[in-house]
Amino acid sequence: MNSIDVETARTYRDKGAAVVRNAIDADWIKFLLAGFERNLAAPGPNARHYNKDKGTGFFFADAAMWQSIPEFRDFMLHSPAAAIAGELMATTKVNLFFDNIFIKDTGTTAPTPWHHDLPYTPMAGEMCSLWLALNPVPLRDSPRYVSGSHRWGRELRPRSFFDPDRDYDEKEFVSSNLAPVPDIDARLDEFEILAWEMEAGDIQAFDGLTIHSAPGNTSGRPRRTFVSRWAADGSTYAQRGPETYPVFPECGLRPGQPLDSATFPVVWRR
Repeated sequence: MNSIDVETARTYRDKGAAVVRNAIDADWIKFLLAGFERNLAAPGPNARHYNKDKGTGFFFADAAMWQSIPEFRDFMLHSPAAAIAGELMATTKVNLFFDNIFIKDTGTTAPTPWHHDLPYTPMAGEMCSLWLALNPVPLRDSPRYVSGSHRWGRELRPRSFFDPDRDYDEKEFVSSNLAPVPDIDARLDEFEILAWEMEAGDIQAFDGLTIHSAPGNTSGRPRRTFVSRWAADGSTYAQRGPETYPVFPECGLRPGQPLDSATFPVVWRR
């Protein structure tokens, strides 16, 4: 992969999301798909069937599996992904934060609600997520991003993926003090919405505070996505509420400490 071009990096920093074409080659795609089959055969403790028994298709996710699935581990440690994140964030080093898989099978109507990712996670700092398409994705089924929302200067309350109309708002949750996500769909004319048609190997890169959502899958083929999450220099471990996702094994870190550890290793330096 060539270095990130200046325009792509500027778009990422200014708008909070950008597309990187032909970022990952076909051999890595094939390798990751083998990891998906291994993951589905033995889901981890963070596995979620978001719309099980709702009659809206198959919407599955799992996270933080790189230490147990060799295909995911090799990708996170040896693919171009960490370097892509490092260049986009203009950071001096990149920590592996965690990996995600998302599957929406053909005919799945369940949406992913508008949200941003950082308030779910045990991290304070800058996070870059790389949404890697393993199948072609038409524009109508592709994630959507609210341009510039990473610069709104606040974290917003996590949303439930099991019930897209419900916030996590129980009083014992740390995030209950956060403002709710605005009703983006009712105010679409107020925002610039970013979205891209994707081919296998393309990446959508977005900031941890960029508000985004995703529709169902009407494409006629399964939509399988591998998302790698990366932390910039200066990011620290944070304490969140019971809605924290994913849940990591005991990493030995206290809130405010740098992420550097076996759980969040440094995998790229400038």
